[in-house]
Amino acid sequence: MKKAFRVVLIVLSLTAFAFATSALAEEFFVVKEAGKMVVTDKKPADVKDVVKGPFKTKAEADAALKAAAGTAKPKPPTTGC
Repeated sequence: MKKAFRVVLIVLSLTAFAFATSALAEEFFVVKEAGKMVVTDKKPADVKDVVKGPFKTKAEADAALKAAAGTAKPKPPTTGC
């Protein structure tokens, strides 16, 4: 009985480890979609859409998004008609 318990415990531990490592392997990208920049966890099919990335955490990608948005060219002021 103890041997069966150990085998089940080992199998469950390995399964939990496999799920944990796959969750940690996530990558985030800053991509341009329909004229806007967004953070996504899926790499787009067209590499030209990637603005920055890959990042290991969503927080890093969000920071890069804010930095990239801050470097966009400002629109010229409009003067009265």
